[in-house]
Amino acid sequence: MSYDFFVDFCIESKEDVNNLTQGSGRYTEIRDVLSRILLLNTVFGIQEKFPDKIGRPNKLDPKVYAKVGEGDYPSGLKALIHSNGNYNDYLRCKLSELNLLGINMPVEIANLPKWSWVIEFPITLRKPFISKDDVPLYIIENPVRKDKVFGVPFTSAMAWKGNLRWTMMKIFLEKETKDPEKFAEIRYQHILLFGTEKGMEEIAKGWTKYLDDLCPEAKSKLKERFGSEDFPSLTGMLYFYPTFWDRIDMEVINPHDRETKTGKNPIYFEVVPAGSKGYFRLLYVPFYYLTKPFNEIKELVLKDLQDITSGLKEMMLTYGFSAKKSSGYGVVKDDWDKKTSRLVINGILDDRKFGNFEDLENEIKKLRRNM
Repeated sequence: MSYDFFVDFCIESKEDVNNLTQGSGRYTEIRDVLSRILLLNTVFGIQEKFPDKIGRPNKLDPKVYAKVGEGDYPSGLKALIHSNGNYNDYLRCKLSELNLLGINMPVEIANLPKWSWVIEFPITLRKPFISKDDVPLYIIENPVRKDKVFGVPFTSAMAWKGNLRWTMMKIFLEKETKDPEKFAEIRYQHILLFGTEKGMEEIAKGWTKYLDDLCPEAKSKLKERFGSEDFPSLTGMLYFYPTFWDRIDMEVINPHDRETKTGKNPIYFEVVPAGSKGYFRLLYVPFYYLTKPFNEIKELVLKDLQDITSGLKEMMLTYGFSAKKSSGYGVVKDDWDKKTSRLVINGILDDRKFGNFEDLENEIKKLRRNM
């Protein structure tokens, strides 16, 4: 006994891959599906090829077999994620654990400052969601990003933040490049919402350089708003939460040779498939506005709410929030169970329900008219 999980259960043969997939033989005690998937990595140590289904020796690449099996007989990752659906059963159990631990639950804002608000609603993918995990070794090159502890595919809080900031740049900033004053005003608002831009050093780079180049004349006006030659380091007023998805699947791209018209090197990747469900949660705390008069706070907070809702709508329905979003990946259906959504503004607005983005926009317009 070596006391090393990956040594004790290392794959040595084709039969081991099949037993690991089925949870039989010496792998019977390993009931955790994610652990069985990670054990597939040990196939990289096998040098000789496996026999094929009719017994001919040295015919199958062990790595390929651990990915998809052989012909019409799926095994390895393909069987666990796609054919048998074992991983989706595993996800249901893990999502229940997340709920029991209070990790994937509604946001409570009663103890936050007045005018803080939260938007929550369930989302269903209309197109698959793709992301890239950062695990150092995996049986395929393109695993979807999963939570390190629970193994549940998710869209991280940082991914939501980056995608929404990019979307709001597209719909608000890009159309004001000929008006430096307006451009600086909107960019200032986005810094308060999302935090200081990455790259706001003495020599601008990255995101900051891109925005500087969009409207060079606006940079001096932005500094005037901060009242300093140096940009301060600010935390944004928006707080994002991860979205945990309830399904996972496996897809393949098989590039074809231009001359022979045949595919030789299929590329396998995991996705969160269309129809998968999760929850989107966004919290806003207006700590930069709290010392202002009531009417000014009201106007600023409700304008932020309206602009962010416009950004969410475009991100969710048009631009997407996934890798390969330019190809249509990572968009959701504009329809959900109204009873499971909520818009709450602390001290101002009780629990309001909405069944799509139009309903949410109408609630905000009604609120701005009545206050």
